[in-house]
Amino acid sequence: MLERLTEFEFDEFSKNHEQSTFFQCSKWGELKKSNGWIPHMVGIKEGTEVKAASLLLAKKIPVFNRYIFYAPRGFLINYKNDELLTRFVSEIKRYVKKCHGIFIKINPYVIYQKRDIDGNIVGEYNNQKIIDKLISLGFTHNGFTINYGKDLEPRWLSVLDLKDKTEQDILDNMRTKTRWGVNDSYKHGLKLIEIDESRIEEFKKLMEHTSERRGFIDRPLSYYKKMYESFGKDIKILLVELDLRENLKNLNTKLEVATNKLTNETKKEKPKQNIINEYKSQIDALNKKIENDLELSKKYGNNIVVAGGLFMLFGKQVISLFGASYREFMKFNGQYFLNYEMIKYAINNHYDAFNFFGITGEFNEDSDMYGLFNFKRGFGAEVTELIGEFDLVTDKFYNGIYKIMYKIYRKTKR
Repeated sequence: MLERLTEFEFDEFSKNHEQSTFFQCSKWGELKKSNGWIPHMVGIKEGTEVKAASLLLAKKIPVFNRYIFYAPRGFLINYKNDELLTRFVSEIKRYVKKCHGIFIKINPYVIYQKRDIDGNIVGEYNNQKIIDKLISLGFTHNGFTINYGKDLEPRWLSVLDLKDKTEQDILDNMRTKTRWGVNDSYKHGLKLIEIDESRIEEFKKLMEHTSERRGFIDRPLSYYKKMYESFGKDIKILLVELDLRENLKNLNTKLEVATNKLTNETKKEKPKQNIINEYKSQIDALNKKIENDLELSKKYGNNIVVAGGLFMLFGKQVISLFGASYREFMKFNGQYFLNYEMIKYAINNHYDAFNFFGITGEFNEDSDMYGLFNFKRGFGAEVTELIGEFDLVTDKFYNGIYKIMYKIYRKTKR
């Protein structure tokens, strides 16, 4: 029999489960309340032990007294245990019907087939049997989507395995360009600042700039504030700050070294012109950088926010949920600095993976989001392909009416 679980029961089960994710925790349900969703934490127990569970989010449909249900990244269950899955789905269906639900949508955190860093399929492993089982239990599979934004949550993820890895292992395994970007970022006086609610507006400005640059719709400020309020210690909102004084100090030190080398070369009995030209080129480049930094200092002051990110800490993963940077300051490689610092945090706090989150299922250079995929791949993250979205209709009549209403709503919105 399906039971309502306490927050403690549900979260204890969730954070230790193989498919653990922040989408399946009580705090996510609390956050979604602000958008009109009603959280239900339910499960099957044997004695005091929870065997399967899920956060269900219910939203009332305008006009008639019915609800749609959604289990984000749910259920939390052993999908290969046919008997338990059959029983759980039957109980969920009964529960949703009782609550006047017309359908339930799920998108389980279950890998479909294994892929490598470039998106190539590895071996013969796949979970088609789980898909077939869900279909046999009444679910409709919404297909193997490729594009980002087609599903409620991304079907394709970029995940860096951290098990038994050291910081040096991760650095050594990076692509050359990424490793250069990481190493270069530490030469600019960058600092990582964890902010509280008083500075969330700075992060919001970063997100607005990035959304305009990359063409996505940003969340309102209230959403980020509510997220911070709901998740507490399980969330980190970070800003990368450039200390121009520190950067200028480093540049002037390099300039002094290059100038001394040039002087020493010119004093030789037989100076080499190619070496002299190389030092002159270095000096010219350093002077331009110093001049640029002085201009930035006049315009923005000595401390400049160049990048930022919002990270979830739950279960076995650190998840990079939102990332942003100002175009003008991208040359300082703030995003490389931010992500490597958080990868180090994950390793030192014994997380199994660093999840760069969503990508598309297209891995060719002509695809719209190739740059984002390539950035994440550069750190050594492998492609994770999930089994996708499923819908289980519990009320055919009202579901038919809802589909018509939804089509009209989408046309009106467009």
